[in-house]
Amino acid sequence: MSVTQRASHTYESARDSRSWSPDIRAALRRFRPERKKRGAAITFVVVRVSRLLMQRLNETEFIHLERFERAHRSGRGLLTLANHVSIADDPLLPSCFVSGRWAETRWTAVDALNFFSSPLMATLFNAGKGVPVVRGGGIHQPGVEFMKQRLLAGDWVHVFPEGTRTRRDDARMGSLKPGFAHLIQTARPLVLPFHHRGMRDVLPVGGRLPKIGQSVTVRFGETVDSRQGLADRSIAEIVDWGEAVFGELEDQALAAT
Repeated sequence: MSVTQRASHTYESARDSRSWSPDIRAALRRFRPERKKRGAAITFVVVRVSRLLMQRLNETEFIHLERFERAHRSGRGLLTLANHVSIADDPLLPSCFVSGRWAETRWTAVDALNFFSSPLMATLFNAGKGVPVVRGGGIHQPGVEFMKQRLLAGDWVHVFPEGTRTRRDDARMGSLKPGFAHLIQTARPLVLPFHHRGMRDVLPVGGRLPKIGQSVTVRFGETVDSRQGLADRSIAEIVDWGEAVFGELEDQALAAT
């Protein structure tokens, strides 16, 4: 079954379900995760512009990027997790990890109502491998199921486990939502958390255009094979694990300033 066919099957019940509002159903109908020449071209341009902005016009330091590169080449499904402070965190940061080919870029969860609200928006985010999820819809919804299937197929999926941008100024994350833990339980992927600091200066909340001349640090944690015990834990225990791992990365980030 192709990616597009799988998405159609996954989203079919949600499109017709009375539990979704008409706006949500319309947004989900616009999800077309197929690779086309247009989509590949858009992805390539976005990745290249993002790399120019982050690595030429701003200064971005990557600590232990080799951990991502090894995991990404492994052939296993890869789930990356990161803190979320700016609407530009993605695509600006994940674009720096890969060259720009559509197949090697990540799938990422995006808010259905915000990012699939119109045909034009849907065209851009389909090209960028955005997966529409319904905020407040819980872990048993089609977007989460689709990301699980991509992990099982050996793809890279990136999520922000807080579920939204934090407004905190001390580099500390808010509480984590259970969606990432459900993906770990059901897909049993490689899991790689990373923490970044400085993106709020590149594009602050409410800002429209990225700034230049800023310094950003991206710090990767250890890659965890969730088949070796983590996926067998409860949802609550996996969430606790995630919060502990990010606590360590946050401590390292704060100690380096």
